[in-house]
Formats: sequence, structure tokens, C-alpha cells
Amino acid sequence: MIFDTPQAPGWAHPLMRAATTAVESRRRGYDPDQPRVPKGHPDGGEWTDDDRWIAAQFAAAERPPIGPRGGFALALEIARRLIDTFRRENGQLELFGDRRGAVTVTTIDGRQIYGSNPNLGAWRSIDRTEADRLRAIIVQKHPDLADPDNIGRSPLNAFYHAETNVLLRAARQHGGSLAGRTLEVFGDRPLCSNCKQILPYVGLELGNPTVTFIEPDGKRWTVSNGRIERERP
Repeated sequence: MIFDTPQAPGWAHPLMRAATTAVESRRRGYDPDQPRVPKGHPDGGEWTDDDRWIAAQFAAAERPPIGPRGGFALALEIARRLIDTFRRENGQLELFGDRRGAVTVTTIDGRQIYGSNPNLGAWRSIDRTEADRLRAIIVQKHPDLADPDNIGRSPLNAFYHAETNVLLRAARQHGGSLAGRTLEVFGDRPLCSNCKQILPYVGLELGNPTVTFIEPDGKRWTVSNGRIERERP
């Protein structure tokens, strides 16, 4: 990832570019990011409540210093705030604020899209239908992945994880394919071993985008061309 100086057009991470656009539009009295789906809908929406608006102001006001570290730290903070808001809106916090499952967020065409696990409130029947279908396609092509006596076993449970779910939701909104896309997916849980095994297959079936999954501590795993690799700092 390359971050330019704050004055240069390319300085911002996609999350920050979307946030800055929302702030500037609000100041002009016009909001092009008015959500196209209802607040709390699992497929996303842009800046649908005060917390996301605060995140937008945070992005516009606290532009990173020159160099990649400041910008990347800011992107992590914005992602954390967006995920926390999404969890609150969808009842995905236990008593005392403990987190259940995992939530992911990516930005595509200036819009935030979220992923989650089946046991969280944002999961819908279409999510399970798409996960089932994708699993069946990949198992047919790669039968060595499956235990014929228990298709729900590891590593195939990764088809129902937030990391796969966010890609399926993103593809759903773009004609069923992510071909030619370069995405960054932020999550509030580390990438599990099952996801590391399954995500390369998922990527190929969705058009072979380049997708970088970013863990809460900043570790980065990039999926492309049927492979997954850990990016070194």
C-alpha cells in the first residue's frame, strides 16, 4: 500500500476517501452517500448514523502524516469504528460489550460492505444460500477438500465465515463477480487456518480479484491467483 502526502490526490485509503467525500458533501448541504439500503441492512450503506458520521469527520480531520504507517494506522482505526457501529446496530454484542463471532468490512466503489458469521444478527437466508452454492461448486471441483461423511467439517466451515461472506455480498452487488477488483477487507478477528485454506478457492470462483485481509493487529494476507500469502511489513 502506498500513501501519498495529505495534499496529493492519492493520499487516502479507500475507507478514508469515502469518509472525506461524505464530510465535504455534508458541508455543502448535499449527501451523495445517502444509503441505498435501509439502516442496519447486512449489505451495508454509507454513514447511516452518528457514529459513522463521527468516523467520517475523524477521517477528514486527522489525515495521516507522510509515509505509510500513519495512513495505515488511521485506516485500521476507521475500520474498527465502522465495525463497532455495525455490531451495535445489528445486536452483535453480548452483555457488557463482549464480541460474538466475527465482522468484516470492505469498501467498493465508495461504499462500505460488511460480512458476518451465521450466528450473528445480520445473517440472512440469501447469505446461506450463496454460501451453500459456492461450497457445492468448489467441492465438486476439488473433492479432496471434503469429508464425504460430514461436509460441514473443517475447512469447509470457512464458507460461512465473515471473510467469505463479505466477498459474496460484494459480488452480489456487482453482477456476481469481483473480476478486476482490488479490495482490502478489515476484520475484528484474526484470519483462521480454515479461511487461509478456503479463501484462495473462493477468490477464483468470484472472478479472481486481489483481496488483502487485514487482521486487527495489522497483519495482512493477500489472496490472488489461487494463492494466499502473508505480506511482510
